[in-house]
Amino acid sequence: MFRLLFQMIIIGLCSILFGFAFNTFLIPHQLTSGGVTGIAFFIHHFSHINTGWIILAINIPLFLFGMKYLGKRFVLLTGFAVIVLSFSMKFIPIHAISPDILLSSIIGGALYGIAVGIIIRLGGSTGGTDIISLFLSKKKNIQVGFLNTCMNLLVVGISGLIFGWNITLYTIIAIYVAGRAVDMVYTTQNKLTLTIVTDKYGELSEALIRLHARGVTITDAEGAYTHKPKKVLTTVITKFELNETKHTIKTVDPKAFVNITQTLEVMGRFRKN
Repeated sequence: MFRLLFQMIIIGLCSILFGFAFNTFLIPHQLTSGGVTGIAFFIHHFSHINTGWIILAINIPLFLFGMKYLGKRFVLLTGFAVIVLSFSMKFIPIHAISPDILLSSIIGGALYGIAVGIIIRLGGSTGGTDIISLFLSKKKNIQVGFLNTCMNLLVVGISGLIFGWNITLYTIIAIYVAGRAVDMVYTTQNKLTLTIVTDKYGELSEALIRLHARGVTITDAEGAYTHKPKKVLTTVITKFELNETKHTIKTVDPKAFVNITQTLEVMGRFRKN
């Protein structure tokens, strides 16, 4: 319960930072982003409806859709993030801090990316294209990052037609900086390999299988210093499962040694959810 409360507090603060970045750096200069936030900005431009309410309205059916395919905790944290984001964009005044559009695109993109990276690291997301991409990735076996890039490019293309390509180039800068900021906070790889050295290999392997419904390999090993027999667990997870997996490992065996590495590709059967 305490852990969930901690997650929600940090995610709430990051959602406010997200709204601050948009309302003070990006929106005043007609800079947008990819995904649902970019679509909400287009609708706001023509209807003057607050972008926060638009983001919330678009995400509600996506939550109902994602509830069936994604974990309930993920959807809960994502829903909370979107609600806080919507209210923050409603009540934070749309006012440019700097008249320099290049500086605004860099700083706005960095703040936006840091906020998103922390939210994902804590087991949630900002909704929208994340939910769509995860579903399509499961059904069509296409990388989530590729799907997100395609949707972002579509929104950027529409931005160019509406606001002109000069503004769109600054939008691309903001999106690029945001992506790099997310990389700094959270891994960009879709899959991760966990190598775990533990004395409680039986309990931990069962806990991981229950958590992900995915295989765990147990290998015999020997400690080089103690020469005591050890068991090494190896499993592959997705980046969205990292936070819950770390919590499970710490709960079962706080003394376990865990090495987390980025995985380029997985061949064979791999359950994605």
